Amino acid sequence: MLTVDFARLRIAPGDRLLDLGCGAGRHAFEALRRGARVVAMDTDGAELASVSAMFAAMHVRRRVLRCRDRR
Repeated sequence: MLTVDFARLRIAPGDRLLDLGCGAGRHAFEALRRGARVVAMDTDGAELASVSAMFAAMHVRRRVLRCRDRR
């Protein structure tokens, strides 16, 4: 389920998108499908592993970053 109306965002090929708190990567996937260059970030290493695998399956250069809580 997408919680973002991508038609309203008008994401076009070549646009850049930062998916901060990407979780399972469903928004990153949709932006990639529309041709955007995506950087996905999250604190959950397991979620990022699945997002990284999804990016690899789509044959795109992977930009999956893990953030750590520095409090």
